[in-house]
Amino acid sequence: MSRQFAPLLVAALLLAAAAAVGQPTPAGLVIPYDSLMESRVAADGVIDNEDGPEYPATYADKASGLTVNWGFDDSLLYVGLETKGRGWLAIGFGSPTMNESNMIIGYYTEDSTEVMNQLGAGHGHARAQQSDSAIREAEIDFDEETGVTTMEFIYPLRFPAGKGEALAIPGLEPQGSYDVILAQNNKSVSLSAKHTNFSTLKVRLAAKPQPPPKPAAPPEK
Repeated sequence: MSRQFAPLLVAALLLAAAAAVGQPTPAGLVIPYDSLMESRVAADGVIDNEDGPEYPATYADKASGLTVNWGFDDSLLYVGLETKGRGWLAIGFGSPTMNESNMIIGYYTEDSTEVMNQLGAGHGHARAQQSDSAIREAEIDFDEETGVTTMEFIYPLRFPAGKGEALAIPGLEPQGSYDVILAQNNKSVSLSAKHTNFSTLKVRLAAKPQPPPKPAAPPEK
C-alpha cells in the first residue's frame, strides 16, 4: 500500500468504528430539538435513564473525560455533564479556546457546591457581572457508589436584555454552529487550578420542526 493512501484508510476505519458503536464524530455533533425537554429533564444532579433516556442525545468525549447529555426546546438549552472522580468540570460556548468562551463551571465538595457562569479571558476565567442570573436551574452532585460527579443546568437560548453584553455570545440559534470546549480538573476543586483534560468540539443546534400547514378553508357556498 502506498504511503499516500494509508492516512485516508486509517481515517475511514476510525469513522467506521465510531459509527459502529453509535458515537457521532466530533464534526457531526448535533444538539437535538425536543419540545418535551421541560418534562424530560430535572436539573437535580442525577441523570436518570431508568425509564428511558432523560436527554435526547449523549456524547462521551474521550479527550476531556466528560460525557455530555443535551437537548433544547423553544427557549432553553438543557445540559448534563458527567465524569468519574471529583474536581471541577466545565463546558464553554462560543470559542475554541477558553478565551472569550461563555463557560458554565462547577465543583462539588462535602462542604460546598457551586455552579456558575464565567467568561473566559486569556488562559483564565472570571465571573461576569450579572451573568449567573442567566442560569435558570443548576445542580451538581457526587455519587459515592459510582464515583461519578454530575452537573446539570438549564440555560436560555437567548439571554435576557441587559445581560447579554456580560457574556461571550448573545445566544444560541437553531441550525447555528458553535465552538464548544469541555474541560475538567479531576484532581482539584480549586477554580484557579489549570484543567487536567481539555477538548474542543464543533456542534450544531438542530432545526426546529416546522408546524403543520393550516388546513385550507372550505370554499364559500
